[in-house]
Amino acid sequence: MRMNVPQTLCLIATLVGVAPLASAQTILGQWNANNTTTTAIYLGASSGTNAASGVAAGYGQPNPPAPFSSVVTTGTPTDPGTDVGGTVFNRAYVVNPPLTTAANESVGMSFKVPTTGMAAGEAVKLSWSQTVGYRSSRYFQLLATTDGTTFSPVPAGTGSAISTTVNGFSGTAAPFTPISGTANVTVSSVGLIDFQTINLNSLSPSSTTTAPISPYDVGFVNNIEFTLPVGQGFENNANFGFAIVGAFDPNYVGSNGAEGLLSSVAGTNSSDTTNGYNRSLGSGGSMRLDLVTVSAVPEPGSLGLVGGAAAVAAASLRGRRAFRRR
Repeated sequence: MRMNVPQTLCLIATLVGVAPLASAQTILGQWNANNTTTTAIYLGASSGTNAASGVAAGYGQPNPPAPFSSVVTTGTPTDPGTDVGGTVFNRAYVVNPPLTTAANESVGMSFKVPTTGMAAGEAVKLSWSQTVGYRSSRYFQLLATTDGTTFSPVPAGTGSAISTTVNGFSGTAAPFTPISGTANVTVSSVGLIDFQTINLNSLSPSSTTTAPISPYDVGFVNNIEFTLPVGQGFENNANFGFAIVGAFDPNYVGSNGAEGLLSSVAGTNSSDTTNGYNRSLGSGGSMRLDLVTVSAVPEPGSLGLVGGAAAVAAASLRGRRAFRRR
């Protein structure tokens, strides 16, 4: 099909006009942990038919403690925070990673949110901010549910890859030593999260109600993402939920957590008592989650179609101009 110049310009203008719409996203639910209890920290719809929606809970372990008790569990600095006692804090969920006796992909935190009201051609995107202590797990797995009860590893989707400079603290007692470095987080196409923290990042620095201090960065990595594939029952589902759980080294074959769980800093198992994974006695290592968000976004493939069509139209226009100059 041949197009004249006005037709080509019109097509390019139309596609360019569509592009901003194709990049838009609608937040369906978000957890920011900014409250003194486990309530009123969820932003979004609250209706679900099979399980409580808008709920963040422990997965395979007792529910994590309230995000605020006597100690403020510091959240990512990109969270606007909230005012408590005249001091602004932002908060995060503190999640215990699995013990070395736990099965693979059995312990973490779950989130339930209805995805009803999504438009045709939209996909469900998960995004969050995360930090881990150096003895926490290097690997985590994304699970999802369509009935609000049964969780399974996510099917093939689109993950993110982030390499960013972050600040943190080392040491297990005050005064803590400031550290900085590069944290690398990749989310594979099957939802395996590889989180390599900086140096000997510690999550111990905290604020209390009696001794408020400025929030720490503690090595948060922001905008970690995974977009679920469409047509798998995740869209327009009142019982949708997902979980982030500790996972064994993908290269490990076996069921021994003491060998399969690796630390985020050294990539070694519990045989390394200094820098290795150290959760044999219920202590050592943890992770924090903040700004956990579920959004409706255009299906990733549709963005490529728009971009490809625009490129073809532009090439057609360049070709006609070149032909006329001959």
